[in-house]
Amino acid sequence: MSARTQFDHLLANCLFPDFCSDPSRRAEASGFVAKSNCVTEIDAKDFLRAWNAGLPVHQGRGQYLVGAGRVREQFFWSGAKSAENRSFTLWLEPVISMGAIARLHLDHGWPVSHLAAQSNDWAFDIVALASDGVSQAIAGEVKKTCAEVDDLLERMVEFGANPLAPEPAPGKFRNAYKKVESLRNGRAAILWLIGPARYEKVIEVDYGDDGSMRFVYAHARKLAYPEE
Repeated sequence: MSARTQFDHLLANCLFPDFCSDPSRRAEASGFVAKSNCVTEIDAKDFLRAWNAGLPVHQGRGQYLVGAGRVREQFFWSGAKSAENRSFTLWLEPVISMGAIARLHLDHGWPVSHLAAQSNDWAFDIVALASDGVSQAIAGEVKKTCAEVDDLLERMVEFGANPLAPEPAPGKFRNAYKKVESLRNGRAAILWLIGPARYEKVIEVDYGDDGSMRFVYAHARKLAYPEE
């Protein structure tokens, strides 16, 4: 059985019931918009690894906590509030995030207690904490398309090179600006940008004394938990 088929079974038998269990959502499994499920085979496999390892812990209402995380994740968007039975769609980014966290834990040796979905400032989707359990080692961001990954990196490079750049108006440019500001504050050594089907960029962040930042492509081995 393919990973995608297994993922679809998990949706129908667990994730839908969990999400629809809250009567205030007014959602039923029949209201799921099937075309929103564009999860790739490899992303389905990675998500199943996270699920089978028990990384997402259900908190009720179809919301989950991971490791050191304080923010509850959910995998669906609800449709129009005016509908008697509201439709809902799959939210791709948290699905990919969960798979990426599984890779950090299962493939790169990170303790679950050092991993989280969502940074405390909401700038990044994934955080791996250093051995002190406080400072950031990896800041990870998930995008639903490969083009969005490339666009985000391009903007972050621009803002990183110019520490005096003014904060842009709301939109994609401000999103990139906020991520650069988060890196300046958190000093994560690695930026990990992730798209669908393991399209990703592992980048070392070089912090200059003047507040500037350089982004240097690195090998995936840089994602490994540091040896004591």
